[in-house]
Amino acid sequence: NFAVKLLLGLVTYGAVCLAWVFFRASDFTIATRMLRGMFGGHPHGDAILATREMLQIGIVTFFMMLAHWSLRETNIETAVTRLPRWVVTTAWALMACAIILTQGSSNAFIYFQF
Repeated sequence: NFAVKLLLGLVTYGAVCLAWVFFRASDFTIATRMLRGMFGGHPHGDAILATREMLQIGIVTFFMMLAHWSLRETNIETAVTRLPRWVVTTAWALMACAIILTQGSSNAFIYFQF
C-alpha cells in the first residue's frame, strides 16, 4: 500500500543520507561531528546556506520528486515521446542554459580522486 511504500522510501533516503556522511568525511571524527550537527548538536553554529538558497533547493527538490512520481508507472522515453517537440526542445534549452549560467568556481567532489 501507499503508506508502506512512502515509509520505506523515507527510511531508504535517511539511510543513504547517513551513509553518505561516512563516505564523504575524511575521518571518523569529522563524520561524527557532522552527524551531531545534522541532529542539532551545534545549535549556535554558522548557517551554511542562506534562506534564498534553501528555497531554491526546496523548489528543485519538489519538482524532481514530482517528476519521479509522475514517471512511476512508465519510463522517460515513453513520457517524452508523448510530448510536443517544442516542449522537449525548450526543456533541453533551459537545462543547457541552467548548466552554463550556474557554473562557478566550486570545489566539486570528484569520485576518481581516490
